[in-house]
Amino acid sequence: MAEAGPLVRPVWQQVFPQNEGDQIPSLDSSLRPQGEGSVVLEQQRETSDLDEQSSVPPTTWHHVTNSLTVSVESTLPPFDPVFLRDACSCSKCIDPSTSQKLFETADIPFDLGAKKLVYSQDGDLSVTWQNDVPGYGDHTSVYTKAFLDTNQSLRARIKASHSFLRQTIWDRHKIESDKLTLDYDSYMNSPSTLHSALHHLQRYGLLFLSSVPSKPTSISAIATRIGPLQNTFYGPTWDVRSVPSAKNVAYTSGHLGFHMDLLYMADPPRVQILHCMKASTQGGESLFSDALAAVVPMFRSSKAARIGAMFKFPVTYRYKNDGHWYQYTRPMIEITNLQDTSNSNLGKITSRITAINWSPPFQAPFEIEIGRRRFSAEGEGGGRLRNYLTAAKQFKARVEAKDAIFETRMDEGTCVIFDNRRVLHARRAFSAEGGERWLRGAYVGGDAFMSRLRMLNEEYGPLDDAQPGAGEDV
Repeated sequence: MAEAGPLVRPVWQQVFPQNEGDQIPSLDSSLRPQGEGSVVLEQQRETSDLDEQSSVPPTTWHHVTNSLTVSVESTLPPFDPVFLRDACSCSKCIDPSTSQKLFETADIPFDLGAKKLVYSQDGDLSVTWQNDVPGYGDHTSVYTKAFLDTNQSLRARIKASHSFLRQTIWDRHKIESDKLTLDYDSYMNSPSTLHSALHHLQRYGLLFLSSVPSKPTSISAIATRIGPLQNTFYGPTWDVRSVPSAKNVAYTSGHLGFHMDLLYMADPPRVQILHCMKASTQGGESLFSDALAAVVPMFRSSKAARIGAMFKFPVTYRYKNDGHWYQYTRPMIEITNLQDTSNSNLGKITSRITAINWSPPFQAPFEIEIGRRRFSAEGEGGGRLRNYLTAAKQFKARVEAKDAIFETRMDEGTCVIFDNRRVLHARRAFSAEGGERWLRGAYVGGDAFMSRLRMLNEEYGPLDDAQPGAGEDV
């Protein structure tokens, strides 16, 4: 057997610290006098495997300072000059009107340097560049202390972008305690109420509105308060009623099991909204279960192969009916690419989950590893398909457990808003005779939802400290 070569860290590990709270390490520097009243700091670092492979010269800062209030140890910014140059926000680099970039990262020279680095009394940093982007001449960039502090760690950068916000996993008891129901008029007219609503939706994935006018247009008003409607082949808005010869199981009066909508599309909606217009039938109660609460304990108790199947085994979803053929393949769990997904790091993956996918009514036949294999009665040794089956059985048992299910009857004038990439929904069977059950529905995409929430967080501040209860955060 050949001897294993040296371990080369992936590029993303070169860019981000391995632990999200780690500080960017300060690099060794040496002092070299350059005349009276000035000091030049020349930064040296060891050449990594990545440097050798790419033939990129090690980073060198040339620093002249006239700020006597800053100690030598703190004057050298612990960033690659390319990062700072690329992040310049002056009017030469960012158009003041469009807020769009006026140069390309690829135009930054490898031998970019600095003529002068000056810290202000407030800790802001000014950099006058040497060998700058072509056409920029004598160019100075200014970075605020807040910008420098924010970029000292991955955790701070994530917090500043409002991209990864806390989520609270819940069961029936937790959501009954922390359930949020808002008045329709307040939701529609108060920015602070909208902020509370979207924060709660991000945190728990489920909220309700009351006193919603029984008008067909109410659903659009509720949805567009968050963002533009996500149009599909069902239309920008749609109706859920039982009809003869239904083209979708939702349009029957039978039991509808736990699922998520439109997983057969490349971009399933993040937010689903259902407004109850009529509710005079017997039965038809709505059921909700937190898929995130189901997978977290599986990480702690399941074998590595089964966990891997949840992240990697491809499941195909399909809608082929009534002149439409939509199909998409995705794993049970999707995560952001900012963190390693090795089994040794599963304790941190929960905060990186971007979507959980589960929609048995729309599942198509599997497309890989479908050949016969040897396996035990427990599914051991049967390959990735059997590992997925084992994980799927565990997941199903958890989301359908009595204590996991929040059940409610949607009365006329109520509206539910939920996270379609996290919270599963179902419906009990109902009698289609002697009454009417009519829901109006709409979708809003994940980008639109996060855009509105980020802007509200920036204006009013995050609401993490205002949450009720003491549920487990991930």
